[in-house]
Amino acid sequence: MTLGYLGAAQASQGNVEAACSTWAQALDAMNGVHSGRAREAVINMRRVLSPYRNRGISAAAEIDERAKAVLRRVA
Repeated sequence: MTLGYLGAAQASQGNVEAACSTWAQALDAMNGVHSGRAREAVINMRRVLSPYRNRGISAAAEIDERAKAVLRRVA
């Protein structure tokens, strides 16, 4: 969960590429985890990424797709 929070902090500072890298690590670490806190972290990733979805930032699109896939598995 700490990586999820760190990614959100990086994104709020305008460093979306670093945030996406951190979130990729978080999603890797969450593989197989089915908890409410993990689910909320993924929801928050998507929420924070929403302003960047259509700006052509490939890392943001990739993380958003991975986050959607995680939510489908744990929903």
